[in-house]
Amino acid sequence: MKLKILAIVALGVVGVGAAFVALGGLPASAASTTRYLTGAVTTGDVTDQVAATGSVAASASYGVSFGAPAHLAGATTAASGSTTWRVTSLKVKPGDTVKKGAVLATADTADLKRQLTDADTALTTSKIQLAIAKTDRSNAATTAAIRQTRIGVYNAQTQVATAQKARDDLLDQIKLATLTAPIDGMVTTVNIVNGLEAPSGDAVVIDAPTFQITTDVVESDLASMAVGQTAAVSISAVDAAVDGKVTAIAPTAAGNTTGGVVSYAVTVALANAPAAVRAGMTADVTITIDSATGVMTIPAAALRGTTGAYTVLILGADGTPTAQPVEVGLVTNTTAEIKSGLTLGQEVVTGVSTPQTGTTTVAGGGGFGGGFGVPITGGRRNIGGGGNGN
Repeated sequence: MKLKILAIVALGVVGVGAAFVALGGLPASAASTTRYLTGAVTTGDVTDQVAATGSVAASASYGVSFGAPAHLAGATTAASGSTTWRVTSLKVKPGDTVKKGAVLATADTADLKRQLTDADTALTTSKIQLAIAKTDRSNAATTAAIRQTRIGVYNAQTQVATAQKARDDLLDQIKLATLTAPIDGMVTTVNIVNGLEAPSGDAVVIDAPTFQITTDVVESDLASMAVGQTAAVSISAVDAAVDGKVTAIAPTAAGNTTGGVVSYAVTVALANAPAAVRAGMTADVTITIDSATGVMTIPAAALRGTTGAYTVLILGADGTPTAQPVEVGLVTNTTAEIKSGLTLGQEVVTGVSTPQTGTTTVAGGGGFGGGFGVPITGGRRNIGGGGNGN
């Protein structure tokens, strides 16, 4: 009898418990089931980008110094002769904007002009000696005399050539006593003082008004890059957004590596940089290496499988997911281009939510059926991100 009573009580407890659950009396973790996260098939753009950081620099920087032609700033040059250069006028200062051909500074040429007078005399003398040597050659009658006078003509011709070169060099030196701007640009450095002797090295440095950025790109991204690719450049110091273009890719790796990762120098030229931009400013560079515009897209999280065998999960009317093969185009970390296999408006599974544990699993988490988190091997890496038009 006692056993029968206990059985009846137990059944009553079970019934009450079932009703309690039905009315939501238990925590959701005990009564809920797994549900699927989905994303829509839409029309949008897929952009594959590489992000990097670099410093703004002038696209060209030239140095000028007395007695030497214009050259790349910092390059080693050797002025001809042993002339010292005392500055007689200095017309620029750092920050000045100059036009090509503008006079920057001049130096004293008195000593050079005295040397030029001596060179003129030496040249005239050598020409007279050449004329005498030619006359002697014409008057020679014997074989020995002919040979001897012929040598005399050759020697005189050499002396004329040497004297002529010495005179021409002095004329060039006198011209190089006036420093002129080799390009339109801005004076960034002045290493001379009016009235004092000019030191060795660049007297004045001029930067071009255009800018570029050289940044390091890791080896895994290099194969996707090419000269001519566009770039978006952000210079936070002056709150500027500037367009850019890849103009050079180094053929050899940079000398330094980070964490064993090899990188290559990539140069990006800036177009129409604001006047406030200065060399040395830090810039964030986003280079577009591929793009697909106005195409069918889905979240990249929905892809399962590998290159050439991608599928997605589509939820049926009863909520059951079904695998659907798809042909993909450009794939980034966030968005995938769909060429066939889906239609606009369909919903594809991007992950699962498990309320009983209070967690959500999306792509990259190795969740549903081991399908999510698949390596994106059908497209390029995307550091900068991409849109899917959602």
